[in-house]
Amino acid sequence: AQLVRALCSDPPQHATTVRHMRSAAGDGAGAFEEVPTAVPPLAPRGASRGALGCEPPGSPVGGSLPSATSSSDVESAGSDEKGGVRRLPFLRGMVRVVAFVAAVGLLAAALLLTVAPSARLRGGGASEDVNKGSEPAQLDDLDALQEEVWIPFVNLPSETKMKKAREKAKTHQLLREPEVLRGPVTLSFQATKIPTPWMGGYFWTRGYGSIPGPTIRVKPGETLEIRIKNDLGPGPGYEACNFNMSQLGFFMNPATICALNHTNLHTHGLHVSPGEDSIFAHIKPGEEHVMTLKIPNDHMPGTHWYHPHLHHATAAQAGGGAHGTIIVDDPPGYLPKFVEDMPEKVMFISLVNVPKAMRLESWGLGTIEKGKLANQTMWKNPLYPEWESDPVNGIFSEHGKSLGLNMPGLEPQAVVNGQWRPKVQLEDGMWYRLRFVFAAIEQRLEIFTAGSFSNAAFCEYQLLAKDGIYLHDAPRPVDRVYLVSGSRADVAVRCTCGFATWYPCTAKLDFTALWQPMGLGRHAPTMESTTDELLHIEVVRPSYIPAWRFPMQKFSVRRPCYLADLRNTQVMEGNRHAIDMPMLYPMAIKFDGEGHVWGHKAPSPMGTIKVGEVQEWTISGIRFHPFHLHVNPYQIVEIWNDPYYMVGDWHDTMLLVGSAEAKVRVNIDKFTGKMIAHCHLLEHEDNGMMGYIQIEGVEGGTWSNAWLEDNQCYTDRFPGPPVAETPPMWR
Repeated sequence: AQLVRALCSDPPQHATTVRHMRSAAGDGAGAFEEVPTAVPPLAPRGASRGALGCEPPGSPVGGSLPSATSSSDVESAGSDEKGGVRRLPFLRGMVRVVAFVAAVGLLAAALLLTVAPSARLRGGGASEDVNKGSEPAQLDDLDALQEEVWIPFVNLPSETKMKKAREKAKTHQLLREPEVLRGPVTLSFQATKIPTPWMGGYFWTRGYGSIPGPTIRVKPGETLEIRIKNDLGPGPGYEACNFNMSQLGFFMNPATICALNHTNLHTHGLHVSPGEDSIFAHIKPGEEHVMTLKIPNDHMPGTHWYHPHLHHATAAQAGGGAHGTIIVDDPPGYLPKFVEDMPEKVMFISLVNVPKAMRLESWGLGTIEKGKLANQTMWKNPLYPEWESDPVNGIFSEHGKSLGLNMPGLEPQAVVNGQWRPKVQLEDGMWYRLRFVFAAIEQRLEIFTAGSFSNAAFCEYQLLAKDGIYLHDAPRPVDRVYLVSGSRADVAVRCTCGFATWYPCTAKLDFTALWQPMGLGRHAPTMESTTDELLHIEVVRPSYIPAWRFPMQKFSVRRPCYLADLRNTQVMEGNRHAIDMPMLYPMAIKFDGEGHVWGHKAPSPMGTIKVGEVQEWTISGIRFHPFHLHVNPYQIVEIWNDPYYMVGDWHDTMLLVGSAEAKVRVNIDKFTGKMIAHCHLLEHEDNGMMGYIQIEGVEGGTWSNAWLEDNQCYTDRFPGPPVAETPPMWR
């Protein structure tokens, strides 16, 4: 094609002069005429513009050669300025070279045309910009890909199919970030596909159209409107939960899982009214509901998330894929410039536990008393059509034969923004802000740097915030991040290539998914721990040297008064309480010994407290059950020997690593109503391990002594960075 374009250009490229023998009137016999032509020495003899397809045959093109000439007509070709000519054998050799190159080119083009559709289906071929992700593959394309690749393997044993799936799996694809929305937002609760490349195929689950759903961004002081449309088909409600109150509070209880196609929404971590963010909303299939959340003017910026919170269906929905990120934006000037300018990446980690999800699905379809399998539509993989989870005895089987949950491929796998083992590109030496959010049915997660390997990058990690609240003294160097379902962590990362490496150098983040309660190991009533690759980091050559390429500096942010430091606060005796989450049955959360398992209807409150006061709670059982509190976050004031949770840190969800109990303080700020507290192992919550504390008083009440603890705190819009204190004269 390039040769034809050169020959057909006007004026022709690389035109040469060919001397033709002519007998014309007035010319002597054997006279020569030099005729300019577009035919270079590489062209076949007798070629012309018309013959090459530049003009149709017979077109009046001046200077064209005759359609054919004899070898005696051509004396020479490729004349140089001095009149010298190249020999014909050389011309023929060049023609052979061109023909060979053309053949190779045609073969390469054919291969590209063959491979291109498959590459497109697998997400390949996209532009890999450092700060942008590739476009996701369409679901129809995924269907076609599965049919194309897996038809020959459908009848193989499951273990063989899963092994082949890992060999064929496309990993290290550029990380895609979820769509970003601002209010008003509409979320469609619908059947959503989740690809499972580690075992092949995909599953249908409940979600918001993608795993995770869109990222919602909001500013302090805004009103966020979220419309939830339940687009799922008909399904039984609470009437499918066939239990009496004596059955509640027992782990792995199929009678307490139901209403899986009914839903609502909880904005996990937001400091908003429990009347606006209500878990008591109930959206049936085909219905919709509008949440209107007034974000306080003094709301701290940070990373949060949203998920369904319908009792008896939370584990299957929130742990099955129905979740997404909420980010409260940093006001201008809130952070030091070097932190504010960091490129950021949302990394929503979903732990996919196929056997557990299939078991919840079989439990939730109301088939328990019949003693037979339901005709499931959710959590079925077309590559493994015979997989079944018996709702009566809980056996996970294929063709009637029990499958071991430790079979490679059945272990829980972590996906980042719905992708298995994706790749993120970071510029050498530049700091990036990674917003980690974690959702799971039951297990916790540890994230850490993988072991040494060739051409490895060196990466350092600095913790900025936990559960959407900045550390009092940030950043904090970490080599391992601990997350339980519902936790968030904002981490600054910087990677560099050493002297003995080359671009791009690489690093890896691995994960370990562990079952709680900790310390029970293989005696726990589910599968063992899983360790695998989470994220592939590719470090590329820096584009320039920005200010944030230099070492991270310590900083503190100006805090709203509801997050004033409570470590030195004197708490009234009447505001000191004990919260207990027993490991053994019945699993009911208790407040000063009061509390009941939660059935279809809310029980009586565990206790009553007042708005505008500080509470001090000693929480036991927090090594076995993650403690989550709605509305108000809590600050750790006493803890023993924990590698991640530190005195002074704020959380709304916490599962200790090294300690059995913790003492926390809570500023009960602004809002009255039912403040929900529960275990965030979601199946425990559905089994009834949830309660609420009634907050009484005047709506809008605040703690008057916050200024004594922090004279820089604010109660309205962010007033600007902290005011530097003037040092005494004697300094």
